[in-house]
Parts: sequence; structure tokens; C-alpha cells
Amino acid sequence: MSARQDAPTAVTPWLRWVGHSGYVAEGVVYVLLGAFALVAALEPSQQPSGYKGALAKLAAAPFGDTMLALLALGLAAFVLWQAMLGILDPEHRPDRRTTKRRAARLGYLLNGALHVVLVGESVWRLFGFGGAADEGHSQAVWTARAMALPLGRWMTAATGAGIVLFGLFQLYRAASRNKTEQVDLTHTRLRGLIIALGIFGFLARGVLFGLIGAFLIDAARRYDTADATGIAGALSALKRQEYGHWLLGAVAVGLICYGFFQILKEPYRKFRAS
Repeated sequence: MSARQDAPTAVTPWLRWVGHSGYVAEGVVYVLLGAFALVAALEPSQQPSGYKGALAKLAAAPFGDTMLALLALGLAAFVLWQAMLGILDPEHRPDRRTTKRRAARLGYLLNGALHVVLVGESVWRLFGFGGAADEGHSQAVWTARAMALPLGRWMTAATGAGIVLFGLFQLYRAASRNKTEQVDLTHTRLRGLIIALGIFGFLARGVLFGLIGAFLIDAARRYDTADATGIAGALSALKRQEYGHWLLGAVAVGLICYGFFQILKEPYRKFRAS
């Protein structure tokens, strides 16, 4: 069978380009997050950054506007690809209405929604409107608004539980084969490296999102938004522990590994036919 006959028919070439670009951009974001967290682990005076802090530091670097613009385009591609997976699910057309695929599609849409915020933040900074916002304060403000709604505490706790489950799923992916199920690493010498990066990367993501979800659940339980935190707060909490520099350093290296895992596996991604 020829390569043309083997090629998936459900995903057009331009959509494959969007998918590749998006996953690479996501990888770059995690490399940045991990790199800044590693600096914070090595420097006592430095505090870890979340998404917004990482974008702010990138914008302040030499040629920062150019790099930020390229990253914004890549993240926009990632959002588009996640939306396509969530709405049309082009690689699973026959079974896209099953319970399993509906859950997966909802996950894609939520992931895309999260990255819409990053695209907006990137564009906002490109136009010079981004400030050095306190990420912990922003998280507390949004959590307070959510808990002020009817059943807000329950919704906040449910959101935290969902994030914890997402973290546990990352730990599961670290131990399973499905982290590379859409990637054909048969003929590359990088196979062992890519798998190792994926294992360490998913472990770090599991720890990070598990902490974020646990803090959110505790904030709802105590009705205290000061306990609500995002990535920056979770990384800072690690740093405050005994041997915190080592804990933060390990998670930081794991985030870098996840970023390179996303980047290095893309040339070997195989899009499924419907």
C-alpha cells in the first residue's frame, strides 16, 4: 500500500499543520514554565512563575515581541486544533458519540478554553497592555467571585476535584502506553529519549495539577480564597516545603521534559483516519 493510500483522509493537510504547530507551541510554554521554575529553585530570591509570568518574562527578553508573536500564533493553532477535536473529532468520526469520546471531546474543549486565555494574554502584551499582575491575587479574586455565586462553594470544590482527577490522569499516562499511541517511534533512535521525557513530564504535571486542585478544594472547604492558587502558587508551595528547592527543581525539570516531549514527538505523529 502506498504512502498516499496510508495517509488519513479525515484530517486535511492544513489541519495537520495546525495540530503540529499547536502541540509544539504548548511544548514551548512548558519549557518556559519549567525553566523559570528551575531558576527559582536555584535562586532563593526568585519566585516561580505561572503562565502569565512566563509570558511576561518572555516579552521582556531580547526579541521578546517576535518570540511572543510566534508563540501566540502557535497557541492559536493549538486552540483551533482542540476546538476541532472537541466539536468534529475528525479522527474518530464513527465513534465520536460514544460516552468515552464525548468525555474526551469535552476535555479538548476545556483545554482549548484554557489556552484561549494564553493567546489573549500574549496578544495583550504584544500591544503593550500587559502588566506585572500578581497571579496569586488574580486567582483569589476569580475564586471569590465564583464562590459568591449560588452553590459557588460546591462548584469551586467540584472544579478542584476535576483538576485533581486530571492530575491523577497525568500520573496514569506516565505509566501507560497511551502517551505515545498516536506517535510512531518505531524507526527513530530518539524513541527511548522521547518516552523517558514523557514519563517524567506527565509525572510532574500530575503533581502540579494535583496540588492546584487540592488547594482549590481546601479553599472551598474553608471558604477562604487565599488558599486558592494556580501554577505559580503551587510551585511556590513546593518551594516552601522542607527540601523545597529539590522538590521544586524536580518538578521544574519534569515540566521542561514535558515541553520537549511535546516538541520532539511531533515529527512522528500519525493522524488517524475516520
